[in-house]
Amino acid sequence: MVFVGRRALKRIDNVSEASRRIMGGDLSGRLPVTGSGDEFDRLSENLNRMLARIGKLNDGLKQVSDNIAHDLKTPLTRLRNRAEAALSGKKTATEYREALEANIAESDHLIRTFNAILMISRLEAGYSAEQTGPVDLAEIVADVVELYEPVAEEQGVILEATVPSAAIVPANRELVAQALSNIVDNAIKYSAGSGDAPKVVVSLLREANSVVMEVADNGPGIGEDDRERVTERFVRLEQSRSQPGSGLGLSLAKAVMKFHGGGLELSGRNPGLSVRMVFPGIRVRHEQDRHRRSMVRRARCSASTARPRQCRRRAARSR
Repeated sequence: MVFVGRRALKRIDNVSEASRRIMGGDLSGRLPVTGSGDEFDRLSENLNRMLARIGKLNDGLKQVSDNIAHDLKTPLTRLRNRAEAALSGKKTATEYREALEANIAESDHLIRTFNAILMISRLEAGYSAEQTGPVDLAEIVADVVELYEPVAEEQGVILEATVPSAAIVPANRELVAQALSNIVDNAIKYSAGSGDAPKVVVSLLREANSVVMEVADNGPGIGEDDRERVTERFVRLEQSRSQPGSGLGLSLAKAVMKFHGGGLELSGRNPGLSVRMVFPGIRVRHEQDRHRRSMVRRARCSASTARPRQCRRRAARSR
């Protein structure tokens, strides 16, 4: 009995010593595990996993801090230089206005960047005030494609949508729409000018018990070695930085899919890239159900004089 007590006390002393080193700042340290599988080992293994998670979060925080310092230094410098140039010498009212408008545009870009960083951090931490409910992914695809059709046309890119039927999933509509918008925007931006007929196709696919929102383009694509890295915050493969953006689009999409219990998958198309937003465990409505729902919506719009523009747009999409 004395031997068992001393052995238990020895192990407690070892755990206490390791804990003191960790609290002293050595986050690489771990609690000792003997391999016996007893209560002490199980406790140490759980705490070691927690320490590994904390270490990973700290590394991510350091990387984000470095990226923020690097990527935000340039726009802040531009803001200061524009303000200094506007104050130097005599300027016309038009020149002052142009300088202020440029600074406002730069400030809006910085605000959007910080908002995206905050949203990603909240989603990755598993905390979000965003509410979820039944959402039709087909309607999100139709709305996003309608929104980006003028942008694609302006850049000479063919933008198409393939939506066979409605797909209802428990999700947050705003988050999913924002993630899809980021992916479509990237596809248009990087496929433009890449070939004779740049094309982006947004599809809604059913696979077993999941639904996939896919954005496929015939642009330059992303090398296999860079596909995982490109979903990290502030990562931009275009070294010249000539294209607008902050390198947060795919990172936000990945965080949104993690929040919904799904995943973000990137694959090559030769040429081009396929980005898939996979929603697992969903309930799919058939085309007949979608038709019935659209008929009810049109009947409601016909009986009401409110919001006629929205009714006409939705009726056109349902046909």
